[in-house]
Amino acid sequence: MATKRTEYTDNQNSILYGETSGCCPLCAQPILFRKKGSKSLTKGYEIAHIYPLNPTPTQSKALVGSPPPPEINALENVIALCPTCHTKFDKDFKVEEMDRLRKIKDGFLAEARARATAAQYTIQEEVYTILDNIVALEGDVPEIPPARFDISTVDNKLRTGMSPLQKHEIRLNAVIFYVRIRDHIRVLEENDQLAIRIMQNQINTYYLEMQKQHPDNKDAVFNFVAQWISSRTGRSLLAAKVLTSFFVQNCEVFDVGAE
Repeated sequence: MATKRTEYTDNQNSILYGETSGCCPLCAQPILFRKKGSKSLTKGYEIAHIYPLNPTPTQSKALVGSPPPPEINALENVIALCPTCHTKFDKDFKVEEMDRLRKIKDGFLAEARARATAAQYTIQEEVYTILDNIVALEGDVPEIPPARFDISTVDNKLRTGMSPLQKHEIRLNAVIFYVRIRDHIRVLEENDQLAIRIMQNQINTYYLEMQKQHPDNKDAVFNFVAQWISSRTGRSLLAAKVLTSFFVQNCEVFDVGAE
């Protein structure tokens, strides 16, 4: 017996549209558009099932070894696609393309969980001044004497679970900004040591939550921590990434030797 397709509510459509940032995840074309002469936007997407709603015999054969989700009509198994991509996906079904969509959707879900988690965590006001200090840096940043900085700490913490490109960004940020951030934190500690310790614990706690959600993906952990700092402070994501890189090197935000 065929499974009936769910009629998704306006709120569910808003969720599905919002997670795409307004573009088809496969072709990047806008999925809302304005018809000529119209003042209102027209829906330009369809809700596609990632794992087929009612697999055809050919699809069933291809899906051997790929179990269906617990709830076929759940939001976790559907994604907003432009009509062209939806039609192509259904008619020219390939498990590889399904897996690609699954990965994209999992990324959307991870971002939603991170945003929901971020709303639950506050951050000390001292972070604001640190980020402002990073943005205000002018001129050449002095080189770090080897005795005062051990880049191997970063390498040890990031030896597994992180892409080479992300490692490079963190190492570069740590090397360039380490001393300036460390010295600024020391000044803040002279005024309120407890506040700095609370700040460090807050960042560590949020990191642990992201680590729990993404145990094998340090790229995601690093970027979600930086996004949280940026969103909570209203400061730039670039500055937040620099600060997160400092904590990778200097604190226990990333556990040394974690596999």
